[in-house]
Amino acid sequence: MSLNDVCTCCGGYENQPILQLFDNKCFKIVNTSEKGCEFCLGDFAYPVDGHSCIGLNVSSNGGAITVFDNDLDPLNTDPLESEKLYARAALIRIYYPTNDSDGDELQYTDKSVVLRMTNYQGFESEFPVNDVFTIFTNAKSNVQSDLINKIRIINPNLNYEVRVVAMILFGKAQ
Repeated sequence: MSLNDVCTCCGGYENQPILQLFDNKCFKIVNTSEKGCEFCLGDFAYPVDGHSCIGLNVSSNGGAITVFDNDLDPLNTDPLESEKLYARAALIRIYYPTNDSDGDELQYTDKSVVLRMTNYQGFESEFPVNDVFTIFTNAKSNVQSDLINKIRIINPNLNYEVRVVAMILFGKAQ
């Protein structure tokens, strides 16, 4: 497979190395002549007390969805509420359409969303991202500062919507 099989971005990349996921649960950098480094998930495990899966379309021009919200009170310094489920991890993937709303092919360089993360104190950080496949995990503890409070995906694009697919993993506070 070459990057040209995936998109026609920037005039093509016939000899461009690409990142691929293989059946052995490893991501590898592959080019035409050799295999480079790898990142394997075969030994990944995470404690789960509950889960939720979402698959939602995010409208264009500032549409947004909340992947999860632990609804933490930044003024509360007490430990987390015992036995309550809190979002502790999320696997997120963004899917882009092939064409925009005008029927033009969506170029790789035009694909973007904003990932907004809020910490336990209510401070937000925004990250512009292109292709998104990520996993965030937080420790299973009773301390608010160990959690991401909220994750939102914002679509700033004017002429296409995106699809967000996520698996949210919950852990109980002790």
